[in-house]
Amino acid sequence: MKIQKQLSSMALSLICTCASTYGVNAWSNENSWSVVPYVGVSSLGDQSARVTGSANIADGDFSLDIGSGFTAGISVRYEYSDTPWISEFGWEYRSNDSTATDSNGELFNDGNYASNTFYVNGRYAFFKPHRLTPWLGGGLNWVQEIDLDSNSNTSENSFSDSGSIGVQLMAGLDFDLNDRIYLTSEIRYTALTDLTLNGEVSTGQVSGLSYEPLTFGIGLGIRF
Repeated sequence: MKIQKQLSSMALSLICTCASTYGVNAWSNENSWSVVPYVGVSSLGDQSARVTGSANIADGDFSLDIGSGFTAGISVRYEYSDTPWISEFGWEYRSNDSTATDSNGELFNDGNYASNTFYVNGRYAFFKPHRLTPWLGGGLNWVQEIDLDSNSNTSENSFSDSGSIGVQLMAGLDFDLNDRIYLTSEIRYTALTDLTLNGEVSTGQVSGLSYEPLTFGIGLGIRF
């Protein structure tokens, strides 16, 4: 939670700094598309869930300690002429290492918490078309699959679900290298709550999970 607050404060500080540095300018008079491949680091909070009906994990509380992770994806953006608005849709994969402990104290020390998602966002760009453009955004994401693997020395356990819809909020900066190429960076918060994952390898389910990653990403935009 402290990391999330610190990163959020950093994003707001960057936008305020740019607001005081740059004046308002005319918007671009041309619509444009761009493709943006990106990578990033991901932070997820620890989880307290419940397991029922599993052959390898005791029923009851299931504590997850989630470590740092990475994300990679690609998005397509559409910049509207004479407005500050940008539409975006894309795909993203994310994976965070995890360890878990069941209600009997058994340790599952080899695992990860991963997702494959598609999303649609709207972004509001400030002071476009300056070379340095801060922006704020928000949108929806659809989970093609979210997967929790928790393996011990004696068992392999995998739980998954699909079809959940969440929300996300973002803030970031774009920097134009030239008319076609730009660097982009963002801080993004995604929220999916009250998830139930069903067993893949064996029976059972894990309930009471949330998936609320905070991501810092960087990418390269190519306009066409």
